Amino acid sequence: MSSQWYLLKAQDMKPFGPAPIEQLQNWAAEAKISPLDRVSDDDRKTWMRAPMVAELQMDWLIELPDNFLYGPTSVGTLQEFLATGEIDETATVINTLEGTKSRIGDLPFFKASPHRIRGSQEISGLFSDSESNDVNPFTKQRCTWLEKQVMELQRDNLLWQERCESLRSQFIESTGREPM
Repeated sequence: MSSQWYLLKAQDMKPFGPAPIEQLQNWAAEAKISPLDRVSDDDRKTWMRAPMVAELQMDWLIELPDNFLYGPTSVGTLQEFLATGEIDETATVINTLEGTKSRIGDLPFFKASPHRIRGSQEISGLFSDSESNDVNPFTKQRCTWLEKQVMELQRDNLLWQERCESLRSQFIESTGREPM
């Protein structure tokens, strides 16, 4: 395998890279690579679905209530979905490597998931203990929605920063000087 990889986002067909496999592993762990994204290790001559690259550890399917399967995806994405409330501890996940089905709340990484921090501390941290029981459910729902929006904007911001750095590197490589 090549040491330089490219990522093609299915959402907008924009390529990212070149990057070492370690960078792609970080992106997968940070829920920045979807099951529909494609990767290339031969200078963009051929593309394969990201979950097909074993090093990305996209080994999980999420069984949604309507029996629709999302994935395969990474533990990072499972944790992201927990943090944003898209799934909860009762969600069923399938480990595609082992062929096992589990409730996400029974898995070892569940306790380390960001939802434990975000869901319980950030929203309830806005109020004192005596006030938290009196908080309007709409306010809690609004806080959850706003937190989700912040996470999505942070993710978009990181993608744009990485794209800018890639363009900067390409500019320097082609011109031999820093951009103005």
